[in-house]
Formats: sequence, C-alpha cells, structure tokens
Amino acid sequence: MPSLVLFVIKNLATGAIIGLAVAYWLVTFGAVGSNIPSGSGAYLAVGMIAYSMASCFGMGFLATALMFLE
Repeated sequence: MPSLVLFVIKNLATGAIIGLAVAYWLVTFGAVGSNIPSGSGAYLAVGMIAYSMASCFGMGFLATALMFLE
C-alpha cells in the first residue's frame, strides 16, 4: 500500500479515536449526558454524538497532519 494512503488512514483513525474518547467523556461525565432522555431513543442520540465527534476530530487531525507534512 502506498505510504500516503497509510498516512491518511493512520491519522484519520487516530483523530476518530480521540473524537470517540471526547464523546464518551461528554456523555458520561459532561453536560451532554444529562440532556439525553433514557429509553430506546438514547442509542440514536449517543450514536449521533459519537459519529459527529469522530468524523470532526478525524478530519481535523488529518488536516493538521497534512498541513505539517514536509
């Protein structure tokens, strides 16, 4: 596999893991968790938060890594 493809996958996955960790912290200990209603709809809300944080942090981490690439 080309080195640029590995670079993109590695940095995107690292950012997504950081985003998932932040989403977990916000839902568990932060102010977001108290606003999520309990019940069957809670899975959808937590999934939306996790997806949005993972994609945002992943792209941000990748953009920063590409910006500092020499």
